[in-house]
Amino acid sequence: MTDSNQDAASSPSEPAHHEDHASSTRTPFASQREPNLPLRMAVVAITAAIIVFLLQQFVSERDHQNANLFSFGVVAIALLTILFQLFRLARNHGYPLLVPIVALTAAAAFAVLFRFEGFSGEMVPDFKWRFGSANQPERIPIAAGSTDSIAPLEPSERTIAAEDSTGFLGNSRNGYIAKRQFEVPADAAEAEVLWRQGIGKGWAGFAVSSDRAVTLEQRETTESLTCYQLGDGALLWAVSHQARHENPLGGVGPRSTPTIMGERVYALGATGKLWCVNINTGEEIWNADLLTLAGWNQAESETAIPWGRSASPLLVDGLCIVPFGATSDAAIPSSDLAKAGRGLIAFDAVSGEIRWTAGEDQISYASPMLMTLAGQRQIVIVNESTVSGHRVEDGKRLWSFEWPGQSNAGANCSSVVLAGKNRFLVGKGYGGGSALVEVTADPDGELVAKSVWQSGRVLKTKFANTVVIGDTAYALSNGSLEAVAIADGDQRWQQPRRERSGQGQLLVVEDTMVVQDEAGDVLFVKLDEAQYQLELRLPALTSKTWNVPTIAGRHLIARNDREAICFLLPKRE
Repeated sequence: MTDSNQDAASSPSEPAHHEDHASSTRTPFASQREPNLPLRMAVVAITAAIIVFLLQQFVSERDHQNANLFSFGVVAIALLTILFQLFRLARNHGYPLLVPIVALTAAAAFAVLFRFEGFSGEMVPDFKWRFGSANQPERIPIAAGSTDSIAPLEPSERTIAAEDSTGFLGNSRNGYIAKRQFEVPADAAEAEVLWRQGIGKGWAGFAVSSDRAVTLEQRETTESLTCYQLGDGALLWAVSHQARHENPLGGVGPRSTPTIMGERVYALGATGKLWCVNINTGEEIWNADLLTLAGWNQAESETAIPWGRSASPLLVDGLCIVPFGATSDAAIPSSDLAKAGRGLIAFDAVSGEIRWTAGEDQISYASPMLMTLAGQRQIVIVNESTVSGHRVEDGKRLWSFEWPGQSNAGANCSSVVLAGKNRFLVGKGYGGGSALVEVTADPDGELVAKSVWQSGRVLKTKFANTVVIGDTAYALSNGSLEAVAIADGDQRWQQPRRERSGQGQLLVVEDTMVVQDEAGDVLFVKLDEAQYQLELRLPALTSKTWNVPTIAGRHLIARNDREAICFLLPKRE
């Protein structure tokens, strides 16, 4: 009886005890912190938005890539902070797994619905709807290429280029084509599409001779030098070898434009294979493997040069010259050169025999250029952290100029361009800017290179190259087309921010700039040192395009890592 009464007496008090305990543990979160949660999350979101706005408005003027990376970091921190606050709220209400489950579900749904297609030249991730139409034309199988099975087209202005474009940045290798043979289209309908088709991966451009257009491309595990019929895009021949360059940021495939000299094509693949091929038949005349010559394997090479070999071969005085890239103590097998320079290597253009190697600096991604400076004809090359001039006949270094860079980080990609007597411009991205350099002879006759001016505010060329016309330099600088006075480096005008072309490419054809927009369009811009004047935006490709376009008379060829298109532009009256 007593026990029963005690139980009865204590029984009513137990719920009250549990209620008090629950109230004491939940009340501080529920009554004191939860009402402020929306305000805290709003403060975090607004603060992040303000920081991103400031980064994009001010930091991006220096370098859009860095501004974007900082912005992504700010957004990530803000998102994690908000998710953590939501997690605490759910946990305090007895649902500790709610936020992790929802977050993981959302991430999984995003991965199912969208596919990642790499980064832009300014490190913006590119996602595409996974179930949408790819709208990508089919590639011609390599096996289908045969000059024997494809009938040549009837010669006409549609099938034969009015002017050849024999290599990187045109015949003069400086981005300038003296005569414009086409009329700038009044609208897109006036640019006739001769052909459009899929193509292998890579960032190489086309070189054109008569009725043939050659380029480099990646077909799965095969790196190929390919030749297409200019008039209809038929694949005439392909020379291939088993190799594949791939980088998470730089993409897949070769990235240099072949060079045509007479009936021969010279091409350098991303993995160091150098070809000399007959342009009419596709017959391989000779080849060289730079990695084998350097004593490297591909993994070792791509640790130092991770974005892939990108230089276009330079043909001069019977030599085929390309950046070499090797360890500092490389020795070439089966050669009388006991110790090889690693900056440049010259082959006999006819036989493929090694003539000389030169330079102590590691290579960059720029192409060698032929110039006359201080009265001496020479090869000028942008290396990893210097620019140097070399004698043509033996590669002897004539002078060197410090130009900071790292081939496995903030790399040098732009080549030099002549900018007046004994002067050249050199530029780079990653916030680097440009320098006007003058080469002179000292009292002893030795050549010396010194900067006339150097600026981190103009001509910030990342993948593209500056084009010099008179006393003005034109370039895609930090993703915006701009004009700069060469004498002092002052900016004359800049493409409006809303029309930025990104990390595309630039050619100048007489009085017209042809701009390859990174998003795929081709822009025709009036050459005017006083102001930016867009004449036409021509829809061309539909995805990221880092390739240099090709102007061969009236033929305009644009390509990227998935498709190529050939336009016939209106005839100039």
